[in-house]
Amino acid sequence: MRDVDTSQISGRLLKVFITVFDEMSVSKAAAQLESSQSTISHNLEKLRSILGDTLFLQSGRGIIPSARAEVLAPKIRLLLAELEILADGSEYDPEKDRSAATIATNGSTLAPELDQVRKLIWSKIPDKKLIFRELGSRANLESVLDKGKADIAVTARPFHYPDLLVSQELFAEKSVIFYDPNFRKPIETINEYCTARHVNLDFGGSVKSVVETTLETLGLSRNIVISVPNVWFLAQTLKGTDLVATLPALLKKSAFQDLETCDLPISIPPVHFDLVWHRRYDDSARISWIRSQLTEALAPNRS
Repeated sequence: MRDVDTSQISGRLLKVFITVFDEMSVSKAAAQLESSQSTISHNLEKLRSILGDTLFLQSGRGIIPSARAEVLAPKIRLLLAELEILADGSEYDPEKDRSAATIATNGSTLAPELDQVRKLIWSKIPDKKLIFRELGSRANLESVLDKGKADIAVTARPFHYPDLLVSQELFAEKSVIFYDPNFRKPIETINEYCTARHVNLDFGGSVKSVVETTLETLGLSRNIVISVPNVWFLAQTLKGTDLVATLPALLKKSAFQDLETCDLPISIPPVHFDLVWHRRYDDSARISWIRSQLTEALAPNRS
């Protein structure tokens, strides 16, 4: 086995490696790190020399990681997280922090809530840089938070969270049936609900919804005729049709304000929206501050 002089490996070299690994592009990594491509390439060459591995290989017009890079990536990610915790310290001044607070969520679902977060933070730190990143499927949570693509996430609660993630409930919202009153009447019975034509919200995950599992326990199912990737598309799909959709009632404040609602003819648990972060940042003063802002803006008593 080749001896590696670890004293030559800096946090900067590790950061360059993991950024190139995540982006699979030297140019994109340079943009993200606000550096030049030549500097990133030089850092990679230095790390290659230290580790005795090519790390990345040309593949067509792009690059792919070597077998060793695949093995090293999770270890380096963990090292960087530990370094960040070490640098974080117990004191944190959000006004001096020039980095953006990055929140992953499904913005089309929580648009008014996210604006509450923005208003609260800007009332304390005007024009504090915020990034709201689209989460998509809840199955993306671990990857997004582990790879540092977001500081924190706001999501509808899945049936369980991976062991590396920590969650805190923000609020719960009942589900209702949305429909266009100009084209249909409200649903009153379970038979009407099952035979109605449904539009389903599909972020690309494979986990069944609470509605599906509840119906299955009763030996029933919905007639889903269309699936769409976001609530704005879904709202437009409902308008001018006899279609229905089962979604959290909070959407009445935004995309579904021109539609009517009625109660479900079956009893299902409310949708719980949680704050989620990576366990490695449990003691991070910076992440703790971001968590406190989201909690203050969204829980427990929302207007």
